[in-house]
Amino acid sequence: MATITDVARVAGVSKNTVSRYLNNRGYISQKTRDTIQEAIDLLHYQPNQIARGLYTGHTDLVGLVIPDVIQPFFATMAFHIEEELHKRGYKMILCDTVYSQDKERGYLDMLEAHKADGIIIGSHSTDIDYSNIKSPVVALDRDLSDTIPVVHADHEHGGRAVAQAFINHGCHSVVQFMGYSLVRTPSAQRHRVFSDQLARHAIPCETIELDHNQFEFGTYLEVADRLLDEHPNIDGVFASDLIALAVQRQALARGIAVPDDLFIFGYDGSYVHQTCWPPLPTIIQPYEKMASIIVEVLIRQIEGEPCTTMDYCIDVTVA
Repeated sequence: MATITDVARVAGVSKNTVSRYLNNRGYISQKTRDTIQEAIDLLHYQPNQIARGLYTGHTDLVGLVIPDVIQPFFATMAFHIEEELHKRGYKMILCDTVYSQDKERGYLDMLEAHKADGIIIGSHSTDIDYSNIKSPVVALDRDLSDTIPVVHADHEHGGRAVAQAFINHGCHSVVQFMGYSLVRTPSAQRHRVFSDQLARHAIPCETIELDHNQFEFGTYLEVADRLLDEHPNIDGVFASDLIALAVQRQALARGIAVPDDLFIFGYDGSYVHQTCWPPLPTIIQPYEKMASIIVEVLIRQIEGEPCTTMDYCIDVTVA
């Protein structure tokens, strides 16, 4: 692996000159700049970001902490966040906690110790005090602290739109699935609005709460079978896309007509909702817009600007 000494030797300059070029410090003639860059390209030299960060105060590294990179919502957000960071000259460190709060603590300690410029957190831990983090932080659809800005979809609009779809379909008995209630997240708004809207039209709605960090599709199939066994008379199900797809799969296997006998509506709108037949109606979260705003808010903090608001709410689309 090439070192800064190798670059200096090939370019015919001192290590100090190469260092000043890399850190954009002091005057260096254009001819010398070109010579150094040619040496860097020839040797495929990669500066040590951490060592460079100790000198400049910036590493151009941002950590993304999520609970499960396989889960479509987080995978899609990770893709768009990395794209947005790349556009602005930052590299992303993906930290997949795999539902472990201890693993998340280790990642947060590592990011701060290695001087990451900022951290984006979308994990679902319930007993970590995020207000103690000294690095700039932005929350992805999580209420982490009163001092940490959160970016999320307009779940209130989403819940209201889904409720209207069930009302229009003529449903009489509905079940909705929601995530673990101790995880404080703006997404809980959609479930409250959904059940409230159905209640105003005298439509019974039962809410089933999932276990903490329950994201595996195999467990969703078990949940779907239990639902269909215990609620043979329901005619509507509202859930995030993967759970909705699991219910649809198990319902069709039992000969239940979808959507005529069982109306199923999803939420998230990643690529998975396009993989089934019959098509799954869903709410599409604004992935690209959320990623753009998350990165914009984080970079403003990195550059020392104060947060003008702690809540960024972005509208959803009905598919």
